[in-house]
Amino acid sequence: MTKRNVIVLGAGLAGLGFARHYPGCRVFEADDTPGGHARSHSFAGVWFDRGAHICHSPDPEWLALLHAAAPLHVMTKSTVLNHKQGKWFAYPVQNHLFDLPPSEREAALRDFLAAQEKYRGREPANYEEWCRFQYGDYLLENFYRLYTAKYWHVPMAELATDWLGGRLLPSQVENIIAGANGPVAEQQAVFRTFRYPQSGGFFAMLARLADGVDVRLQKRAVNVAAREGRVSFADGTAESFEWLVATIPLPELVAMMPEAPSVVHEAAAKLRALRQYCVNLVVNRPALSPAQWFYIYDPDVAVSRVSFPFALSGQASNQTAIQAEIFLPQNARPNEAQLRDQAIADLGRILRFAPDEVTAAEIRCYPHSYVVSDLARAPAVRLIRDWLRTQRIVTAGLFGEWHYVWSDRAYASGRNLAQTLLAAP
Repeated sequence: MTKRNVIVLGAGLAGLGFARHYPGCRVFEADDTPGGHARSHSFAGVWFDRGAHICHSPDPEWLALLHAAAPLHVMTKSTVLNHKQGKWFAYPVQNHLFDLPPSEREAALRDFLAAQEKYRGREPANYEEWCRFQYGDYLLENFYRLYTAKYWHVPMAELATDWLGGRLLPSQVENIIAGANGPVAEQQAVFRTFRYPQSGGFFAMLARLADGVDVRLQKRAVNVAAREGRVSFADGTAESFEWLVATIPLPELVAMMPEAPSVVHEAAAKLRALRQYCVNLVVNRPALSPAQWFYIYDPDVAVSRVSFPFALSGQASNQTAIQAEIFLPQNARPNEAQLRDQAIADLGRILRFAPDEVTAAEIRCYPHSYVVSDLARAPAVRLIRDWLRTQRIVTAGLFGEWHYVWSDRAYASGRNLAQTLLAAP
């Protein structure tokens, strides 16, 4: 075991995963609490997350850690819906074609079967081709292209397919035919069992990850001098390092390093992420939806995904808590009050509640949410991380690897990096 002077930037799941497995390191976090993208907050007596989060990991070690931290609501059946043009249908749409009007159902099934024959054995070059090959043209044009435009804000042909694992499943002919012939129970769920804390929001089951870890809060890094092995912070202090572990967004890290080669800065400029707005509401009416969450396909509705914190936590209430997520390009700067009010109006129409039934409402902005896995991402990330390692800087987690990962995988990326660094000569 080789111990070095190691510091960590970012106390999210990856940073905490590293620190718990690398004794003696110090973690510096810009915010006033650890947790990163997994943080939760209380508003109007309800716990809200930074977008819809659930735990569906099969890892027994990870689950034992979470169950030890907080009482969990364990769900063995998810109720997830889609909404489009005033109609509701089960998720995912391709497995529940019977929910569509007959003409749409027939067109979707016809195009799906044609695609199975036409594209059999072909490897898709991008996300557009993947959807076309898997589901056919009708579902591509009437569902997946619509949702991609309002969620990712990137043409489908510019998106890679490396983010799909665990989020969208390849088509199974027998499931799709069965779902077109009549109502069916979901047989191809991405996850069948998932967990969420009974109280305290998503981070309640993760908060103990910081126990015993040397976390320094409100320490925002502003400069990384790799040659000198020094990180400077906004409060005027500085820390030395032999190795730096960075879990903060890659473009921000590179921007702190003016000495980095121009090719590294150019690669960082290619990395894109979504700007996320969460509209959190409390409505004075119980059980506005049977779903835990649902997706909205309508192009004229900014909200993409809606979740219900009480449904996730398994808590009964005479009110409904709602979180509506809106994703925009990172350079977007909308009028937040207007965005909030429009979201309330749209949700009121969809869920059938009146404006005066809303007892509390807020909007929160998260400048970095999901990274955009476009075709430029992988080579740019590889170039940046390869150069950083020559400077004794390694990265982990969602933003450090600039790649979509579940919460258990984010933690594991930090843990695995710690084990690798300890084993290195």
